[in-house]
Amino acid sequence: MGYYDIDDMLTEGSEIPCKFLQDIPGLGYLENNPGKPIKANAKLMLPYWLAHILAAIDNIPLSEDSMTVDDEEEPVPFLEMSTPESFSQRVINAIKTDPKSLDLHSINPHFYELAIKWCAIYSVKDLAKVVSELLLQRSQDINNFAYSMSTQTKNIDSIGTMSNITESKPNNLLASSSFLMTLDELEKYVYRTSHESYKNSKRWMYQNK
Repeated sequence: MGYYDIDDMLTEGSEIPCKFLQDIPGLGYLENNPGKPIKANAKLMLPYWLAHILAAIDNIPLSEDSMTVDDEEEPVPFLEMSTPESFSQRVINAIKTDPKSLDLHSINPHFYELAIKWCAIYSVKDLAKVVSELLLQRSQDINNFAYSMSTQTKNIDSIGTMSNITESKPNNLLASSSFLMTLDELEKYVYRTSHESYKNSKRWMYQNK
C-alpha cells in the first residue's frame, strides 16, 4: 500500500483493545485525564497505528536509586494488544458456518486489510487460513454477481457504447444494493474490477463482429 492510500489509512484507524503493562507519564489524556500518567493494567481501545507501535517498543526499566539502566530487568513493551472483535471466536465461527451470507462490512469495512496486518505481526496461521478461504469463497459469488449485473442492467450496442436497458428492473437493483452493502472495501474493489472487465469484454466483442 502507498503512503497516501486512503483504505490503508482507514484500516490503520481500526480500534484495537489494549492493556498497558507499565505506568507512562503524560498519556493520561487517552483516558480523558490530561497531565496525568496512564497506569499499568489500564485497558483502552486504541487505533491500530498507535497500538502496534507502542506494543513493539520495549521500555528498559531504570534502577530505583539512579537514572541508569537496570541490566537485570527484562525490557517490557508499553502495552499488549488483544485480539480485535473482528477476529473473535464468534466471528470465526460465523465465517466457518456460512461465509457467503456474512455481512462483512458491518464487522469491519476493511476486514481483509486489517487481517493482513494482524497476521503479519503475530503470524496467526489459523486466522490467515480462515481469511484466505473466506475471500476465495466470497470472490466466486462476487464474480458471478458482477457478470450477472453486467448483462442485466446494461446493454452494449453495435458501436460499442453503453446504454441503459429500457425496461426497469427494480428487483435487480434492490438485490445489487443489498449485496454490495455486505462487502468490505477489498471485495468492492474485486466487484468493480470484475464488472468493468465484463463490460469491456462485451464492448470489444461487439466492435469486432
